[in-house]
Parts: sequence; structure tokens; C-alpha cells
Amino acid sequence: MTTTIAEFFEGDLAPLVRRMADRPRGEGGDTDDDRRETRAMVWEGLAGLGALDGTDAVSLAELLGSVLYQGPLLDTLTARELFPDADLGQAPVALAVGSYDDQDGTISARCDFVGFAAEVDHFAVVGGARSALVQAGHPSITTRRHEETGRGELYRVDFADTPVTTWAGPVAWEGARVRQAAYLVGLTQAALDHAVDYAKTRRQFGRAIGANQALSFRLAEMSMHVDAARLLVHDPDASGHAAATLAAAADLARTVTTRTMQIHGAAGMRSDDDAQLYYRRAAAESVRLGTPSQLRQPQE
Repeated sequence: MTTTIAEFFEGDLAPLVRRMADRPRGEGGDTDDDRRETRAMVWEGLAGLGALDGTDAVSLAELLGSVLYQGPLLDTLTARELFPDADLGQAPVALAVGSYDDQDGTISARCDFVGFAAEVDHFAVVGGARSALVQAGHPSITTRRHEETGRGELYRVDFADTPVTTWAGPVAWEGARVRQAAYLVGLTQAALDHAVDYAKTRRQFGRAIGANQALSFRLAEMSMHVDAARLLVHDPDASGHAAATLAAAADLARTVTTRTMQIHGAAGMRSDDDAQLYYRRAAAESVRLGTPSQLRQPQE
């Protein structure tokens, strides 16, 4: 499955995917409509290639990270695990994490940093003793886009006595954490590759900067750590140490993307250079399911 999906991202599509959710502060209009069309096309392509069947989801998540995919696919996989009897079809679902009040089959809650809330068909509201699946678009739901470091599609979502379609038990986060860790490993590898390519082509004092031992050793060290993180996420028993694995992958993503920016210098801060894009996405994705310090706390 992942080989076919990998082919889907080859060629001119990968650069579009990297920036299909990159929206600077205050930007919208026709430019945002173009990005929505790209995201819709990518969703249809991934669904058509079987990305929603959950087969080898860890490898899929790593591939998505490598192209900086921004969309509800990983949330949808988690929701399908949580509500296996719900007839979701190929509908996208967003996780809305936060405490809520429930009464007479409705919920009231405020959830921050919900991905792609304006483009999904359902919300999986999680964080209490049970989880609720609700239809997006109900008049009791309001959304407001955040202006945040990642410049992506994150929203605050308010639910006011919103009818619940289906109830389920609390989320078992292990699968979601392993997939998110794999996504971060893919992102980190892509950022490292970007740094290596720059080190090979950027010349100072008559030679490529990558020829300097200090830089080459640093790149080799980062490569070793990425390989180690990849072994963790692909461990058959990864669910048993999912929180620690995600914490390690999150720390690594922030470290490598920061060093990628340092290697690029001022050039990495340009909007047309992907170095800043990896850095900003790592900042958002590394805390998406909890900060590393939260993940390292004893699990109940």
C-alpha cells in the first residue's frame, strides 16, 4: 500500500503538499481556495489508494511526515479505531480534545487546536470518560481559526448542546501516538535531507560547507538519531512504549529542524525555503498529542 501511495506523491505533487496548508497570517481569498482544492484532491487520492484501511499505518504516517502532509487523515484513522461500528465511509474526521459536559445526548465543550475543523464531516470529541462522535456543520458548533506558529489549519471549536451521533469509551492513545511519532520521524528525515543537500551545494572559501568536519559530524549524528527513532516507531511492540516514543520523536524533530535552520543561516528564513517550513511544522506537530514533558509523566 505505501509503495503505491509513495508513487502518488512523486513528481510535482510533493512540493504542493508541503505548502497546501501553509497560510501566513491574515491570508485567505483565492489563494486559500486553491489550497483547499489541493487538500481535497490529496484526500480523494489517499482514500482511493486505501489509506483509510489502516494497513501499515505507521509506514503511511512516516511517508506523510516526509512530505509535510497537513490534513485529517491521521485523526480519521484514530476515530475509525474509536468508533468501529460507525458508518464513516471515506468521510474525514477531526479529533477535538478537551473536557466537556454531556446531558441528554448532547455535549458542550471548547476545544483548541483542532485540525481542519472547517473541512471535516465529523468531530470525535475526546478527553472524558467516554468519547462522542458529532456531525460537523450543526448550527450549535462554531469555529475560529488560530493564528499560530505552524501557519496551518488549526481551529478553536465550541460545542453548545451539540447532539451526539455515537458514544464510545475513552481513547486508547497508543496507536495515535505511534502514528504521530512516525509522522515526526518522516518530517525529521526530510528536514535532515534538506540540510544535507544544502551542505553539499553551499560553498564558502572555495569548497562546500559539508566538507567541514564539524558540520559533517553533526549531520552524521543527526542521521544516527533519526535511524534510532525509526526503529522505535517500527518496533512490533511500539504500543507498549508509545508515549516515550512520541516524546523522543518530538524532541528530535525540534532539534533537527532547529539545526537545519542554523545550517541554512539567513537563507533558511526565506519564505521560499523549506527549512523554515520544517521548523514551523515541527513546532506544531511535536506538541499535537501532548508535550514531551507531559508524555514522559507516569501513565495511568
